[in-house]
Amino acid sequence: MPPRNSHTVTTPNGKWTPEDPRYDRAAGAWLGAAAMAHLVNAPPSMVAELAHPDSHGAAPARLAWLIDTALREVRTPATVTRDVTRPLERAWTRALRATVVEGRIPAPASEVGQDDPLSTAWRAVLATPVPSPDPAHRVFPCSHLVDTARAAHTAAGEEAAMYAGALAGARWGASAVPLRTHRQLADIVDPGPLVRRAVVRARGSAPWTWPEQHHHYEGEGEDSVRSPFSVAHPHDPKVVLANLSHMRGQDHADAVVSLCRIGTADIPTRVPARDRVEVWLADTDGANPNLHFVLDEAARTVAALRREGKRVLLHCAAGQSRTPAVAAHYTALAHGGDVVEALRTVIPVVGGHLDTPDLSRAVAALNGVRLAAPERELFPAGMPPRRAPASSG
Repeated sequence: MPPRNSHTVTTPNGKWTPEDPRYDRAAGAWLGAAAMAHLVNAPPSMVAELAHPDSHGAAPARLAWLIDTALREVRTPATVTRDVTRPLERAWTRALRATVVEGRIPAPASEVGQDDPLSTAWRAVLATPVPSPDPAHRVFPCSHLVDTARAAHTAAGEEAAMYAGALAGARWGASAVPLRTHRQLADIVDPGPLVRRAVVRARGSAPWTWPEQHHHYEGEGEDSVRSPFSVAHPHDPKVVLANLSHMRGQDHADAVVSLCRIGTADIPTRVPARDRVEVWLADTDGANPNLHFVLDEAARTVAALRREGKRVLLHCAAGQSRTPAVAAHYTALAHGGDVVEALRTVIPVVGGHLDTPDLSRAVAALNGVRLAAPERELFPAGMPPRRAPASSG
C-alpha cells in the first residue's frame, strides 16, 4: 500500500496526479446534472433520483447510470460500448467519457436525433456561446454551464437540462457549479457524496488518499497544517480564519466554508448540510481552470452566510494562502474595502504567504486591479513573517 495520505495515485485507470483535471471534470459530470436540475426547478424527487443510478429506472436514475458507466473506466470506451445498448445513449455516454478525459465536448454523431431531450441538450451545449472573461464585471467562461442548462430547459424541459448539466459539467468541472446552488441542492441531495462517488468511480478506489481517506493532510506537511490555528477576520470578527486542523476541533461556528479537500471524517456534520460548503480550489498556480469564478463564489458565499446572521469558519489546509485570498475579496465585497489594502492586512494576520501568486492576482482582478508582481507590489519592504511554529513546551 502507498504511504498514508499519498496524493499521486496509480490504479487500473492509470496515474492520477494531485491536481489532475480529470478529478474536477468527473465530479462536474455528476454534480452538474444534479445542480442544473435544481437550478431549473425540477421537482425534488427528480433531483434526488440522480443520486441512485438505475439502468431500469426513471429518466434521472437512468441518466445517473449513464454517468456512472461513463466514469467507470475512463481509460477506454469499452465499458460504454458493452453496457449501453441504445445507440443514442451509447453515443452520448461515450461523448461524456471523452469530455472527462480530454476537456472538450465531441460533436454529435449521426445517430443523434433532433427533438428528444438528450439530443437537444447535446446540441445546446455546443451551440451556447462561451462568455469572454471579464472578472471585474463577474463575467466568467464557465458560466457557460448555467447558460447551457437554461437553454436546454427552454428547448426541451427538465430532462434536457439534466443532460446538459452533465455534459457541460464534465467540460467545466465541479468547480464551475455556483456555490449558492450547492447550498440549495444540499436540502435534497448532499453534493459531497456525489463528488466523492464520481472521483472514485473515474480514478478507482484508493482508500489511503482523498476522497476516501478519513482525514486529509493528517500527520503531513508543515506545522502550519498540523497545529490548530484560528484568528478573527480583521474586518469582521464573526468570520474566523483557520486551518483544517482547527476545523476538526469543537468550533462553535454556524457555517463552515472549506477551501481545501477534506477527509470523510473531517466533514463538520455538527453544521447543517446547506451551511457547510466545500469549495474546489487548489493551492497551486495553473491548477484552477475557473480560478476567478471560484474565488468570487467563495467570498460571496461567506457574505451570504453572514447576511443570514451566521458565524462563519473559513479555512484551507494551513490557513495561509487560499484563506487570506478569499478573506480579502470578502472585505472588498461586503465592507467596501480596498482589495490591495485588504491583502496587505489579512496576509500578516494569518501569518500567510504569496507562494501561489495566482490567488492574489485573481482576487485583485475581480476588483479591477492589476497585480503583476504580488509580493513586490503588496510588500515592497519585504514579506511579513510566516506563522511561527507552535511551541512544544
